[in-house]
Amino acid sequence: MRVQDIMTRQLETCRADDSLWLAARKMWDHDLGALPVLGGDGRVTSVLTDRDIAMAAYLRGKPLGEVKVSDAMSRRLVTVQPTEPIRIAEDRMRSEQVHRIPVVNEVGSLEGMVTLNDLAHHLQTPASREGLEPAEVARTLSAISSPRTGPSGCAPA
Repeated sequence: MRVQDIMTRQLETCRADDSLWLAARKMWDHDLGALPVLGGDGRVTSVLTDRDIAMAAYLRGKPLGEVKVSDAMSRRLVTVQPTEPIRIAEDRMRSEQVHRIPVVNEVGSLEGMVTLNDLAHHLQTPASREGLEPAEVARTLSAISSPRTGPSGCAPA
């Protein structure tokens, strides 16, 4: 089974110069926890999560309308291609401790998003389990949920 078989294709996106207010509104209106950030050329440059917005609001102490997506978005981008096996996406989620990965084509244009939820939903029926093992999805969730170490090498307080 390939990433394209389980990825979400209908996505909302944002741009680096959008306000966090606009991004948060899109997330609220569409019940999303993350938005791919597109550059001027339409390629994915980052992912903005609801946690990124919350932390930026807390740390900056400014209204969301005064803070840009570029001030809060991740500086690290993990992607997968649609034709790659699901196992590759799962391995990247686990190793990078991310819940979602943008699916991009060979030139970096957004084609979809694959999430931990997509993996879990695909375990619901035996016919859709191809390429996924429940124990592996549980291991991925465990790895994603483990505390990351901060810049000082210590887990965040």
